[in-house]
Amino acid sequence: MTATQRAVRYDRVGGPEVLHVAQVPAPSADRGEAVVAVRAVGLNPFDAKVRAGMVPSAAPFPRGLGGDLAGSVTEVGVGATYGDGAPIAVGDEVLGWGASTLQERVAVTASQLVLKPVAVPFVVAGSLSTPGQTAVASLRTVEVGPGDTVLVGAAAGSVGFVYAQLAMHAGARVIGTASLANHERLRAVGVVPVEYGPGLAQRVRALAPEGVTAAQDNVGRETIDAALALEVAAERINTIVDYAAVEEFGVRTPGRYERNADVLADLVRRVAEGDLALPIQQEFTLDEVAAAFTLLEGRHLSGKVVVVP
Repeated sequence: MTATQRAVRYDRVGGPEVLHVAQVPAPSADRGEAVVAVRAVGLNPFDAKVRAGMVPSAAPFPRGLGGDLAGSVTEVGVGATYGDGAPIAVGDEVLGWGASTLQERVAVTASQLVLKPVAVPFVVAGSLSTPGQTAVASLRTVEVGPGDTVLVGAAAGSVGFVYAQLAMHAGARVIGTASLANHERLRAVGVVPVEYGPGLAQRVRALAPEGVTAAQDNVGRETIDAALALEVAAERINTIVDYAAVEEFGVRTPGRYERNADVLADLVRRVAEGDLALPIQQEFTLDEVAAAFTLLEGRHLSGKVVVVP
């Protein structure tokens, strides 16, 4: 009899209501793979866009969903090693990225996994890959450092929050847009908060009369328009959402960057050492996945939305 497991699936594109939990065949580890018993999956806006059909897919229905994960290794395929060549073993606690991770177990290419430090909770580890690696890719696109003042759009969001902390570690001053409810959380890590909305450029100018030298757009045109009004050079503005502005103004973007296990290992080390924070707003079970996406797609989140299978 074939072993089965519970997994999130959807039979058509649409809103969160199309998601359901189904019984599917349990995975096994092929060459170079490890099977991970999933303990946490952080949800990302990209996951919602895929489910809604905003990202084209040729995959047949029913489809799985989810990309980030953390958990424990239960099976190791032939030749499976971490990206640095170190052996991977049953029982290892890991984090990384894969495909259709919203399920009880998932087979993952072993080089996409890194060891989870004991000090890092599974819910944080399982939420780190996408926002962390996107923030690093953005910083590599427009490097910032001492002497820079950076405007970060949606600084309370997961990418913005990680980006802001990394930029400050590099020596930059960060001004971050957020709703008033999230201003104290930004101040707690050293970000100068500013309310988004009409008049943003004027409010930022008052906070940085010496000028703004770079910008990171995580939400849309408002950040880019404000940065240009503040005379930030287009090549020092990076966006992860407004690709039309790349053509229109010549701003930068990391695009579909290549994920890297070494980058993820460095990020989770920083978390373990207390140099990087990634707040968690709420945890949901697999059966509550529709509610999890409904929260994700609302406004003004104060942390990651996580599914715990």
